[in-house]
Amino acid sequence: MTYPPQDPAGAAGDQYGQSHPGAQPPAGGYAPGQVGGQAYPTSQLPAGYSQQPPPGVPGYGPAQPDPSQGYPGPVPYAQPGYDPATGYQNPYGQYGPPPVQATTKGGGGTAILVIGVVLLMAIGAVGGYFLLGGDDDGELSADDGATSENASPDEEEGGGEEPTEEQGEAPTPSGTHLTVTSLGSTTPIPGPEWVYSGGPGGSAEPMSDAEIYTIQHTESWISFLGVGLFSSATATYDPTDLNASAASAAAVWLDGAFDSTEGYAQGEITYTEVEVDGRPGVLAEWRNSWTSAAETTDTYEDTAILVVDVDGVNGFLGVASISQSGEASYAPAIEALLATDFDAEAA
Repeated sequence: MTYPPQDPAGAAGDQYGQSHPGAQPPAGGYAPGQVGGQAYPTSQLPAGYSQQPPPGVPGYGPAQPDPSQGYPGPVPYAQPGYDPATGYQNPYGQYGPPPVQATTKGGGGTAILVIGVVLLMAIGAVGGYFLLGGDDDGELSADDGATSENASPDEEEGGGEEPTEEQGEAPTPSGTHLTVTSLGSTTPIPGPEWVYSGGPGGSAEPMSDAEIYTIQHTESWISFLGVGLFSSATATYDPTDLNASAASAAAVWLDGAFDSTEGYAQGEITYTEVEVDGRPGVLAEWRNSWTSAAETTDTYEDTAILVVDVDGVNGFLGVASISQSGEASYAPAIEALLATDFDAEAA
């Protein structure tokens, strides 16, 4: 096989966004102070005044007294705070100026705050001095400065201590078995012809947290062996129906695997119930065949998929797909899958 795929209303609009044509004045127009032909007052004037025509038009000015009534003349308009006797305008009205509020400066509180800040700074400086390792004479140790500035090249390049697994160190291949870290499983490598390809913790649909080994037959044609956690995100896993789970995994794994061949055909899948390290499983096997392929002279490849119910929730998935050129490696690969061991504590 080839490598697996790893619009708003305008300003004239109303509240509903509908515009209305402006109201048209009647013929001849409105007189000032009229709406729809009705008069209305344009301002409030003091007593004794009436709204008159503009300057220069007869009748403009204060209303004329009626001689028959003996009108004494206009009465001054009273303003708050105005004294008619003196003509003095009191800006504060009849109550007089407001009382003056006595103010004091808070210099004492500010000084205490500044002193407190200075003391805290001094305490911090002294504490930092001792933490940084001052010597008895009140100076930094010359040896300490030299150590920080003249670290050996090996220490700088090495980066100090090696990371531990608790710090997130990725698992590394053992060289003796394939590992599924999340399940605590180990599967022996079936022979020296298998070459490390990826993981642990890799991905090869429908496996996650996977480790993979391959046999390189040509530049772009391989045999494949991989183990991992059954990925329910890409295939359907049902611990109560392992046959259907294996069929779903097979459909996902085959997608695109033999697209480069001509005349491809998938043989019928056979299912065999198995037990792996005391856990129920099923082994699904079939043959892939084709008439020709540009990458290889082989015309078939045998594939096996092992599904194991690890704990009633999680599934183990193993895939071995051996091309015609590596036919002798098929049986050992199946034996290795069936010899998978599960760590009960990690599972």
